[in-house]
Amino acid sequence: MRCVKCAKISLKLICKDCQKILSEYQQGCRLVDGFKVYYFYKYSDIKEILSTKHHLCGSFAISNLARLSLTKFASEFSFGSKVLVIPLDDNTKSGYSHTAILAKALSNSELSPLYRALRATNSVKYAGKSLEFRRKNPRQFKLLKQIKYPVILVDDIITTGSSMLEAQKLLKRAGVRVLFGLVLADARE
Repeated sequence: MRCVKCAKISLKLICKDCQKILSEYQQGCRLVDGFKVYYFYKYSDIKEILSTKHHLCGSFAISNLARLSLTKFASEFSFGSKVLVIPLDDNTKSGYSHTAILAKALSNSELSPLYRALRATNSVKYAGKSLEFRRKNPRQFKLLKQIKYPVILVDDIITTGSSMLEAQKLLKRAGVRVLFGLVLADARE
């Protein structure tokens, strides 16, 4: 087998050298219309790994990447009370939900994933689409559960921020306090 990041021969999906590099991330923050979205990597640094998300092996690759970043974040995060982690549209695709895997990686004594709470009713694909296309074709999120605690939204990539912002606004209208968004990668470079 080969490492999905560097293509060296490896017994693991992500080789030890790449795991070491990826565990030393530089966390950043994007401000999208006043809403903070934190990220761990630049998209170009992990695009090979993220491209596996449409394949069955992607669940293992995404899980490894989440362990190296999100789980580490969760171990250092303290809010003082319960916070729900809501994945953006955790519908199962290609046999699993990559956003549900990311939410699970954030579990700790304060952070609790809440699955099947936020669904996109428009299944439009945004990959490679312009900001104008994204604005004309919103995800049309629907809130499926009543939420009583503050929330962190989680997704894999932030490109324009339109999906994250749309979800944040929906939750805010429902009276939910959204603390911030958390993604693996920032695609704006």
